[in-house]
Amino acid sequence: MTPAMRAILAALAVVTAGLASASAADAAPLVTVVEGTLPIVLSAPHGGRAAIPGVPVRTGTGARNFVTDRDTATDVLTEKTAAALEKALGGRPYLVIARFDRKYIDANRAPADAYESPAAQPVYDAYHGALSNACRAVRARWGRGLLIDVHGQSKETNTIFRGTMNGRTVGPLLERFGDRALSGPDSLHGRLAALGYTVSPPAGASRGREVHYTGGEVIRAHGAAAPHGLDAIMVEFGRTFRATRVLDRTAGDFATAIAAFARAFLPAADAREGPGPRGPLTGSPEQPPP
Repeated sequence: MTPAMRAILAALAVVTAGLASASAADAAPLVTVVEGTLPIVLSAPHGGRAAIPGVPVRTGTGARNFVTDRDTATDVLTEKTAAALEKALGGRPYLVIARFDRKYIDANRAPADAYESPAAQPVYDAYHGALSNACRAVRARWGRGLLIDVHGQSKETNTIFRGTMNGRTVGPLLERFGDRALSGPDSLHGRLAALGYTVSPPAGASRGREVHYTGGEVIRAHGAAAPHGLDAIMVEFGRTFRATRVLDRTAGDFATAIAAFARAFLPAADAREGPGPRGPLTGSPEQPPP
């Protein structure tokens, strides 16, 4: 484990212990952080169910885009996807998963809209600090990578939406590979569409304009425009695909799509080698930067 990841885990342990109402043993972990061996970071900010001791439920006073509903099962979906990815690619993605309920903190909002109690700030900072450290670790080792922010939606229950703030969080990816990285056969959307899922924008020759779900604070703060950031895509899964009976299939298909993307567009991830960018996961020479 890198010193940076050790530091964020240690800080999180202190936060969790400090917030415990009775004892550290009584406090459930509030953020899961797992160091990876792939140039991929998975974030799941809205699937948690844990209360934060000493932090009241948010009322929404003065907050923009105020929502308290959980994105049910997105935490489990993200963990299952990581496990399937390890089988597919032989390495682990970095994981940052919120275990706290969205009623207390919305980690996909800017601080002014994310929490109301000052006691919530250390937990919010721990989540985003873990994401920052994961993105920096990927950049230091591979030069670039992909952040995927996993969400759930009920607006169109049989649809998977993509959000990149209409390309703003994936600028380097588009410059290097063009629209095929967002909508082509080996893109996340392209592979999911080929597996029979309805995706929006539709997969095809053009990236398409994103509607309804374009992205939030996670991909804004840690996407390609940030100094430490990676190309970042938000993925919103319709409720149908998060039902318990189909969750393993959804995770397996999502991992298949991510693996295809990684082989086509990401640098190699070989845990046995030292720092520095290498060729794509296919092993062929990497396309030089423009």
